[in-house]
Amino acid sequence: MKENFLPGLLGLGLIGSNLFSLTLLSGASNGGIPSLDLSRLATTENSASQVRYTKDGDKLEVMVRHNMHSPKTVMFSTQKEKFSGKTDYSHKEYIAHHPVDNARLTAEYLQCIKDKGSAEGQGEIVGQSLITSTPASNFLTGIPVVGWIANSIAVKKAGQAGKNIAGDFVDC
Repeated sequence: MKENFLPGLLGLGLIGSNLFSLTLLSGASNGGIPSLDLSRLATTENSASQVRYTKDGDKLEVMVRHNMHSPKTVMFSTQKEKFSGKTDYSHKEYIAHHPVDNARLTAEYLQCIKDKGSAEGQGEIVGQSLITSTPASNFLTGIPVVGWIANSIAVKKAGQAGKNIAGDFVDC
């Protein structure tokens, strides 16, 4: 009986989440598709909204894009034909950066940026090494089903803590 408990519980959870999704969609307007009301989106002077749709017979594909607090950006789009006949589309968006009053970075400030980056990188390595060398790592890995996730989260958090601590030592 015990060995059938976990799969049964997971199955009930999956069925419940599907029923919840269907309930939400059935209560939406327009035949189950939630309405898109761009007037309700919060905007600023740096916001941008875009709606793009394609209709092919009865099939309607709608894409909504809303950039919040987005400064002027530069968009690069490429498409690459594959040998199999499929096309890969790549869209990259970069923030245009202009230093204030065409100010140049001083040599001291550049060295400070390098030192801070180096310290943060080394601190992250030390933090991750400390958590993986302790018995806590073996304990977390040994947890059934979710042990590998718990261990990964612990290593990530320890690396972030080491990065923050080491970054605080560089003062500029």
